Amino acid sequence: MKAIKRRSFIFAAFTGFFILTGALLLVFGGAASDIRARIFLAGVILAGAILAGFWVSELGKLRIAWLIAGNPILRIRTAVISGPSGGAAQPGNIENTEVIVSYFGILLAGKIIKFNQDGIRLRAVEIGNDFISFTCGTQRQTQNIRLLRPVIDPATLEQISERFRYETGITPTVLF
Repeated sequence: MKAIKRRSFIFAAFTGFFILTGALLLVFGGAASDIRARIFLAGVILAGAILAGFWVSELGKLRIAWLIAGNPILRIRTAVISGPSGGAAQPGNIENTEVIVSYFGILLAGKIIKFNQDGIRLRAVEIGNDFISFTCGTQRQTQNIRLLRPVIDPATLEQISERFRYETGITPTVLF
């Protein structure tokens, strides 16, 4: 979710910059007299409008990310450790990623996989020894998402299965 917030902030900042630049060009009259200034003003307005569109898109993604994070069914914390040229990583290079699964979709390190929205439905959930698989999509197109999961004791696994059944209406298939 941090990556989505960061992109939203960047698009907002650039949109504000281009709107301010366009307003200053209009106020100080530089765009009224010279044809080059008018072309520059049109470019600034066009760039601001395009960036505003990207900003609105990111705000929609942020709204969905808040829905997913606010209504979790399952949280899986992973760690990706990377070092220079395959060497040992320094403590500052450890990236800790959290995967959140919800009724509304999956939030995976700044990427949103949504379902039960906009015609995209969750079709099946399979829980294996070391993975959880989600099948979702529309009538025409289906995709399968497979997440690695940590070892979960049988009682917790039953609670997760019941939660999926209660919140999504899908009974998970347990494959052992």
